[in-house]
Amino acid sequence: MNMTEMGEVYAFLLRHRIAESQPQERRRRSSQSGLISERDACSLLKDADEEQMQQLRSFLSGQGLQLAIYDSADYPGIPPGGQIYLLLRHPQAELPVMFSQQQLLQKLRIRNDSQETTAVWFIHIWMLMLGLLYTRNNRALSDVSLYQDAVFSQDELIDALKTHLETLRRGGQQDQELPRQIAILLTEKGEDIPRRVRNFVESLLDASLLSEKGKNIFQQTLLGALEVEQSGLNHLRHLIPEDIAQRIILPVERHLEEEKQIVQEPVDVRH
Repeated sequence: MNMTEMGEVYAFLLRHRIAESQPQERRRRSSQSGLISERDACSLLKDADEEQMQQLRSFLSGQGLQLAIYDSADYPGIPPGGQIYLLLRHPQAELPVMFSQQQLLQKLRIRNDSQETTAVWFIHIWMLMLGLLYTRNNRALSDVSLYQDAVFSQDELIDALKTHLETLRRGGQQDQELPRQIAILLTEKGEDIPRRVRNFVESLLDASLLSEKGKNIFQQTLLGALEVEQSGLNHLRHLIPEDIAQRIILPVERHLEEEKQIVQEPVDVRH
C-alpha cells in the first residue's frame, strides 16, 4: 500500500466509517466519485504489511482517530473468513476537525431552530434511544457483542419521545421556572415529533451507527456499539458545540436520571 493507496483507503473510511470484506446484509459499496470501492479498500488493508499499517495508524492517531480490525472470532455478525475495518474516534482525543458538527446540526434542524434547540432535541432522543437499545434489554454499555439484539422501530422511538414529553408537561404544571432545556421541549406541539425522530435516525444511518433491518426497523451496528462502549455518554459531547454542551448536557443527564423509569420503559415494550 503506497501513499496514494493509503490516502484512498483513508478517504473511504472517513466517509463510511466501516469497510467489510464480506458484508452479509447489504451489497458492497461500489466506487464513486473521489472514492475507491469497498472491495478495493479491504484488499489494500488486508495486503498491507506491518510497516504500512503502522504508518496508517500513526497518521490516523494524529487526527484523533484509530483503526480497529475484527474477524468472526471477535464479534458475532462477522462471517467466517471475513474482516471488518472500523474507523473509531480516540476516546481521549479532541474531536477530529473533519467530523463537522455543522453537518449534523443542519440535518437535524427544523425550520429556524437555533443550535441550542437542535442540540437539546438530539440529546433527549439519543438518551431515549439508549433506553431502547440497552436498558429495556438489561444490557450494559460494555455488552458490545449483543449489538445484533439491539433493535428498535421508528414508531417505538416516536412513542418514547411523546411519552417523555407528556411526563415533562405534567411535571411542569407545578414548576413555574423550568430549566431552559426543558422549556425548549415543551414548546413542541407534536406535529414535528415524527420528523425530528426521522431526521435523527437518518443521521445515525448516514454515520453507520445504525443499520436498517426492515421498513422503519433499525439495529445498532458494531461501530455504534463500540463508540458507545468507549465513550459512554461523553459521546454526546462530540456531537454538539462545546458552549452549548456545557449549558445543557449535565442538566439533561440529571433530569433523565430522575426520570429513570421513563428511560427504562419508554413505551411499555420491554422484552
